[in-house]
This record gives sequence, C-alpha cells and structure tokens, in this order.
Amino acid sequence: MPTPSLPENSGPGLSASLCRLWAGLQCGVGGGVLILAWFILHSLARREYWWSRFNVAGGLFYGPEVYHSGLSRATLSGAAALLFYYCVAGICFGWLADPASRLRTLLRAALWAGLLHAFASFCVWPAMGVFAPLWFAWKTTLPADLLLLLALARFPIHYRRLAEFHGAGAGPPASMVEPIELQPETSSADPPIPGPTAGNGSRS
Repeated sequence: MPTPSLPENSGPGLSASLCRLWAGLQCGVGGGVLILAWFILHSLARREYWWSRFNVAGGLFYGPEVYHSGLSRATLSGAAALLFYYCVAGICFGWLADPASRLRTLLRAALWAGLLHAFASFCVWPAMGVFAPLWFAWKTTLPADLLLLLALARFPIHYRRLAEFHGAGAGPPASMVEPIELQPETSSADPPIPGPTAGNGSRS
C-alpha cells in the first residue's frame, strides 16, 4: 500500500522572521508591564502619587502642564508611551536574540538593556520635559532595566512555543508523521522450516 505524502508544513504557519518579531513583542509587553508596576511601587514608596511618573511621561504630548494635572489623560498617554517604548525595544531585540542558546540570548539582552538605558537617558527622558530626567534618575530606571533584562531573557521560550505551534520551518508536527514499521529480520541461526524440497519425491 503506498504511503501518503505529507506536506512540508501543516497549515498556513508563520515564517521564522515573524516568530522572532512576535516573540520579541511578547518579551517587550511582559517587560513593559513589569516596569510600569515598578514605577507605581516606587512612587508609592516615596509617598508620591502613583501616577506621577506616568504624568511626567505624558509631557511628551501635553508639555509642562502635566506637573499641575492630576489623574487625567496625561496619565494614560504617558503610560501608553512608556509601554510602547518597551514593546518596540522588545521587537528590535527579536533580531538580535539567538533562539538556540539561552546563554547567548542572556548576554545579548544585557548588552541591549545597557544600550537602551543610555539611549533613554540622553534621548527619551529629556524629550518628555526639562524635569523628566530628575523623575527618571538612574536609581529609578536601573531596576526597570533589570526587569526588562529578565523579560528579554525569556525570548527562546516564547520563540520555541511559537515555532512549535505555527510550524515555523519545523516541518509537520510529530503527531502527523506516520510511524515506520520495522520488518523482523531472519537470523541465519534460525532452524530451517520443514517442508518438501526440490529433488525429493515420495516413495510408494
């Protein structure tokens, strides 16, 4: 009976590049949520309003008036801007990570987090206002960068799950592969099968 041929990939699937971007986005979202939570806890520990740093980040859109506003649209805009920044950072890291090695991914995540820290210190925080770098000093952002590092280090786990689920260059799933039936081998030491042989006739 002929063996049915199987396609190279079952279902539409996703390419390896899309899986990289998606896994990076998952890392960025996870790290961004943890960082927003850290900013809230840090503000509460300093007996400030929990939305203080979100309002400062909202200065990117509303200017200096955020220092006089309470819980408002500036709060939501600032939180969204911070989350968007870390999501973009995670997507970009998807091109740098090594899905096959957790150690190399961890080292590259540490380097990437350091570069993001420097970039934010010189470009992102000053763009939010004159006083924004004081609210996002290194004592506040260093724990945030460590949280981002931990989130980026999980890239191989997210990538492996996506590749297995969507079949990114992995071929058909193992459940669809037809098992190979092994035929029993006849050993030369087995006894001969009794029966009539050629050249031997029955005597009457």
